[in-house]
Amino acid sequence: MDVPSPPTLITLSFSGDLDCCRLLCETADRFAPAGAAHLLAVPAADMPLFRPLAGGRRALVPQEELLPGWLRKLPLPGPEWRRRLRLPRRNVYVSFKGRPVRGWIAQQIMKLNAAAGAATDTVLHLDSDTAFVRPLPAGALSQDGFLRLARFPGAADDAMHAPWHRAASTLLGLPPTDYHGADYIDQFVTWRRANVRGLLERIGTVTGRDPIEALAATSDFSEYILYGVYCEHVLGLAASGHAGAEESLCETVWSEGGGIPEVRPGRYGLGIQSTIPLSWDARRSIVGKAIARG
Repeated sequence: MDVPSPPTLITLSFSGDLDCCRLLCETADRFAPAGAAHLLAVPAADMPLFRPLAGGRRALVPQEELLPGWLRKLPLPGPEWRRRLRLPRRNVYVSFKGRPVRGWIAQQIMKLNAAAGAATDTVLHLDSDTAFVRPLPAGALSQDGFLRLARFPGAADDAMHAPWHRAASTLLGLPPTDYHGADYIDQFVTWRRANVRGLLERIGTVTGRDPIEALAATSDFSEYILYGVYCEHVLGLAASGHAGAEESLCETVWSEGGGIPEVRPGRYGLGIQSTIPLSWDARRSIVGKAIARG
């Protein structure tokens, strides 16, 4: 099977991650596959801050365009008033078709819609706190003609992921389970546009409602697990055009205290969670050293 190349890079960001996102864009322009477009989606209010990053391979779009008109972000007051009113720290979206939707759920809906509407057959999801550290060859995204799918077995006892697997069972009409044999969460995640569209259609068929409404009404789900379960357990990996890959393309630091690892051969990016307290200069220096080591 031929793998379409190059992919569309998709990143969702916001003002709090502007510096990290700027570094991602700089390194993507340097190391991403030639000809790969980059879709950068940010809140409409943040568009002026990110506008200098647009141009060339990169298109800047407001995140609101990736949501239906009935789902809109609720303006929240500053931190002090949020504390006094006991409001959540993160964004909340008002749904005119159901209960309020957490910002994390809305973000996953945006990523699904962005992938479903991509101009290319394949997409590569990149968080704004990742950066390329060496050239990513188009061949790294495929295996024997099949697009790689991050698939990591062995996390059956991860209680945090169990609700995401249960949600995938419900949304996809599969027997209920806390674990489908693997997790599909990673950095540098590759999807097929046709599969995303098929996934949304499947959710609509199973739930009997608009798929975005069904997702917005789901209290907890993971877009990566949902997509992976659909490809493996509904379509079958070969039929989905994917091959499972147990090695990440990106070295990632998930929490404080783990130190910054060497970027091993076969890995092309470095992700440092934006919540880890590192100065902007320190992050840029770490990425710069990783690039220099090649």
